[in-house]
Amino acid sequence: MTTTLPAPVTLAPLAMADSNAAALTLGIAVYAAAILIGLGVGVNALIQGRRRRAVIAWAVVAVLTLAGVVIAIASSIG
Repeated sequence: MTTTLPAPVTLAPLAMADSNAAALTLGIAVYAAAILIGLGVGVNALIQGRRRRAVIAWAVVAVLTLAGVVIAIASSIG
């Protein structure tokens, strides 16, 4: 009877895996901060009666949100 050994497992270095996770976490945090800042600018502009600035800020928030949805769908497909 012959025994076969399993193929050797190759893993990425732990430091590289941690840096990728850290970069992804930082990117998500910056993305969320940009949306929250846009909302804050929009609300503040609306309170101060600056309608054009409020519309622009909310348009930026809408574009960021839609881009996030598209990226999430694309990453789940691929």
